[in-house]
Amino acid sequence: MRGVKLLQVKEKNYTQRYLKTYLKSKSFQRGLIGILTLIIAFAIIENGAAPKKYKLALGEKSSYDITAPRDIENRLRTEEMADEAAKSIPSVMIRLDNVAIDILKLTDDFFSTVEEARKSVEKSLKDQKITADDKDYGKKLELEQAIGAERLEENLLQFKAPLSGEQIKYLIVKMSDDDLLKFEKITKDAVGEIMKEEITDANLAIKVNEVQNSYQESEISQEMRNIGSLFVKAVLQPNSTVDIELTNEKKKEAHESALENKQIISEGTRILSYGDMVTRDKLEVLKELNLIESGRFDYNFAVGILLMVMMLVLILVLYMNHFCKKILQNRNDLILMCVIILMTLITSRILYIYTPLLIPVFIAPMLISILLDLRLAILVNFLLTVCISLITKGELGLVYITVISGTFSAFIVSKANQRSKLSASGLLVAGMNVLVIVCLGLLNKNTLANIANDSGMVALNGVLSTIFTIGILPFFESTFNIITPLKLLELANPNQPLIKRLLMEAPGTYHHSLMVGNLAEVATEAIEGNALLARVGAYYHDVGKLKRPNFFKENQLTDNPHDRMTPNLSTLVITSHTGDGVETAEKYKIPLAIKDIVNQHHGTTLVAYFYYKAKKGDKAETVKQEDFRYQGPRPSSKEAAVVMLADSVEAAVRSMVDKTEGKIEGLIRKIIKDKLDDGQLDLCELTLRDLDMVARAFLRVFGGFFHAREEYPEIKIKNSAMIEDTKMEEPGCIIELPKQIQENTNIGASPEKEKMYYENF
Repeated sequence: MRGVKLLQVKEKNYTQRYLKTYLKSKSFQRGLIGILTLIIAFAIIENGAAPKKYKLALGEKSSYDITAPRDIENRLRTEEMADEAAKSIPSVMIRLDNVAIDILKLTDDFFSTVEEARKSVEKSLKDQKITADDKDYGKKLELEQAIGAERLEENLLQFKAPLSGEQIKYLIVKMSDDDLLKFEKITKDAVGEIMKEEITDANLAIKVNEVQNSYQESEISQEMRNIGSLFVKAVLQPNSTVDIELTNEKKKEAHESALENKQIISEGTRILSYGDMVTRDKLEVLKELNLIESGRFDYNFAVGILLMVMMLVLILVLYMNHFCKKILQNRNDLILMCVIILMTLITSRILYIYTPLLIPVFIAPMLISILLDLRLAILVNFLLTVCISLITKGELGLVYITVISGTFSAFIVSKANQRSKLSASGLLVAGMNVLVIVCLGLLNKNTLANIANDSGMVALNGVLSTIFTIGILPFFESTFNIITPLKLLELANPNQPLIKRLLMEAPGTYHHSLMVGNLAEVATEAIEGNALLARVGAYYHDVGKLKRPNFFKENQLTDNPHDRMTPNLSTLVITSHTGDGVETAEKYKIPLAIKDIVNQHHGTTLVAYFYYKAKKGDKAETVKQEDFRYQGPRPSSKEAAVVMLADSVEAAVRSMVDKTEGKIEGLIRKIIKDKLDDGQLDLCELTLRDLDMVARAFLRVFGGFFHAREEYPEIKIKNSAMIEDTKMEEPGCIIELPKQIQENTNIGASPEKEKMYYENF
């Protein structure tokens, strides 16, 4: 049981150690930086891209002026217009020719029936031989007329004319034959004329009214007019009917044709103005644009933005993994890039409220080009263009400016090594912005006033972006330990406090550093490295000697403290100047890249002079090479390696007496070969071709420095005196070196100069 508990405790401790190790690992930290940047960028873009929402309801008055953020179709209005177009199509009619015949026949039958009824009365009187002379003629006539009226009423039922008893009696009793003929003629003419026209269910009442009006205009009695009106109303029927199938087909065609004529609300035009009534179609448009406040988070919109941002981040990571791997693996550089990107997005979100043309989109490509890498700046500019277009809802003018002028700005500041040149770059960017706006204005046929106004805005944008870049550059340089040409030029200034101190306290080291700087710059430029970094690194590479300047030969005027010290102690003093240099550089806040050169410029080189001096001593068998080497590390960059070679070569060549071109070249190549064989160049990216170019560059510099010069007689006399003085040196001060070392050097100098050479090599 106890063993199980111990095992559990061990497993728990192992898990905790693993978690701590993982949390401290660079891969985890880089991933965390990326995730945090992704989340913050998503929040900024989603907040900016999400449209402003309004609280509106159907039928209420709008309290806002709402314009369309993009072209959108008013679907309900389009549908309404299509319905109206379909309704406007007249029905397709079919003429019913039999109807007119039937109605005319009914009219004939009506008057025939009336005529027969009237004749039946006369016939009955005749059959009964009732004449006007009869005493009861009046009563008998009335009786026969009543019988005829009843018979006529029955016969008129077929016509469905709602004639009253009085009207039927009028037809039998009161209407004369002439009146009947006139009434018949008017009726038949009116019916015949109206039946020539198209009568439908829709206009039947109108047509009936027309015939009835014709009665009113005739010279017949009012009673006949009333009878005619009732008769016409009863017998008139539509002589045309609707072809439903064909009519529906034509209405459908009209509807579909009208649907193609979409009711578009153009971008920038008003959907609703202040005080307008919110109609159903406008409300639907606002809902489609996601402008109505619903109280719910739009997850679909957020997911779309998130996926877009994730794809852009993936593109950036893949690009950096292929072309900027050092930046991707450097935590500080990664944080710097993320800060610049987020800073640009935040300013874009804030300034878009006022005007998109003032968004300082050029800050990111400028800063990344200066501080990190030109190619990375161009890619980041394109990715930011996509992000900002989401925030600005696709503002095309800004998109064009960002792509064209942003890329242009990255190129022009990449070579700027002075702040004055960087300021001039701002004017160039402003000019490019104006050119883009003018081109867009001509393409879109904008007015001259609009083009001038937009040009002024983008010109101001370019200038302000550059001013902001210049202002914030020192902050990024110091915070993230970034080396820029501008910073290097400041560090190379002779008035820089550490350089002035080196000049005053260690003048020999100062002049040696200047020469090393010349050598390093020319050689680094030849192998396409950072020549300015190599020069400035060489200026500072020996600042550690300020701690004990008199212990280094170039600063000694008379006494040499090493004559009274053991080789081990001398080696400790000599090799400690690299560590002391790092401490001094940190005190003066020198950037990391230069501190690396200070720390690496000797690598793990053997301090040969004191090593062989120790080997000559009593305890030669206990002497180890490891105790006489610099603590390292070895150079990890081209610039640090070139400074190492330049340092050794300068000290060695300066110590030579016979400075011919051939001997100088031989010494240079031997020193480079020794460094290569000793493994000092294993960690840098120098190739054998690079080393050959470095040797040639060193030789060019020395060829100009140690060129032949005709001596004046006085100088020859002095030189002869110096030679004599050298011959009078005491033999006891000469240290005999091993034969191997003597053979491997072309120095041929005095022991003191040999000592100086070995201390530096």
